[in-house]
Amino acid sequence: MFDKCRMRNFGKLHIFWKIYLSTLCLLVIYNEYLIHIFHSLQWSQLECQTDRCLKILLVADPQILGNTFDKKLYWPLANLDSDWHLSKTYRKALQHTTPDVICFLGDLMDEGSVASAVQYDEYYARFANIFPQPKASTLMIYIPGDNDIGGEGRDQITEENVRRFRQYFDEQPTWELTTHKAKFFNVNRFTGFMPPTDDISWDSESYSIMLSHMSLLKNANSFSERAIDVFRPQIIFSAHDHVSKMAVVHKSDLFRASDHILLNTDRNKRNEISSFNLVNLRYRQELLEIMVPTCSYRMGVMKIGYGYAVLDGDELKYTVLWTSQRFYQLAIYSLMIIPLKLLCGQIWCVIFKRYWCCCRSRNRNYLPLPIG
Repeated sequence: MFDKCRMRNFGKLHIFWKIYLSTLCLLVIYNEYLIHIFHSLQWSQLECQTDRCLKILLVADPQILGNTFDKKLYWPLANLDSDWHLSKTYRKALQHTTPDVICFLGDLMDEGSVASAVQYDEYYARFANIFPQPKASTLMIYIPGDNDIGGEGRDQITEENVRRFRQYFDEQPTWELTTHKAKFFNVNRFTGFMPPTDDISWDSESYSIMLSHMSLLKNANSFSERAIDVFRPQIIFSAHDHVSKMAVVHKSDLFRASDHILLNTDRNKRNEISSFNLVNLRYRQELLEIMVPTCSYRMGVMKIGYGYAVLDGDELKYTVLWTSQRFYQLAIYSLMIIPLKLLCGQIWCVIFKRYWCCCRSRNRNYLPLPIG
């Protein structure tokens, strides 16, 4: 009976509102669900050819929003929408990649370096809810960025911030996957930190992977040189610039200005797979660095996504899992709510018409004109 009443009331609606509400429902379904499926269907598949295959999902600069910097009235809605978008795209990336390792390349929180203890607890809980560990066997790696511990501009690095990040995210100097013969080295150009070398055992068959929030080859310095000489990385993954780039630099040219080229950003090459022979790179004494784009639409760039790498034998295959451009969707939403705003204004005016609305009719009593 209730459903019949609702259908009867819907049938009485003006044709404009019928079209409008139907369009709005379809738009929400497309923007919040179908578009993520559409993008994931375009992502490239990286197939394993050998038993020695390691799948790595790279998450750069998620920077979940805080409660301090943005004082606008809509900040709770902005935080909720950003969290929702990150959560949906991350889960789609997990379904596509089924990774052995997930590397978070710093700037996990937007206000991590300035958050109070209570705020940090809240931010961490949100972060863990957005980016859960898919399986117990999946190795989760977290390294800090300048927004997590300081280090850029007037935001100074403090021991308290460094210690707090390590406590919450279980940051380690190195991580090792014995089953895949892979070693990950945590190098921080902001703090000058690199893992101790006392207990490092080198194996010619092991992958040596260096993780850094800030690029080591862009404007390289003595710290970059020392880290590369000590750990001899086959591949460097970095972030910080929010764009997808790569560079191949000879060791002798380390201190020269290295030109990172855009990677997978052209419309016709967005889903291409880049392949690198690690043996040839080592033989030629060349260094490979891949800069992973941000996955958050709040970082001021339109092209956002996740990095996806597969180490398979002596070959590295890499692609970018581009996600939807959320700002376009929000712009469409803002246009679609204009009729609702007008309707709400009209209802408001009708309800309070007899009290103060400027459009109400005014009763005036006129005295009769004197008859002269």
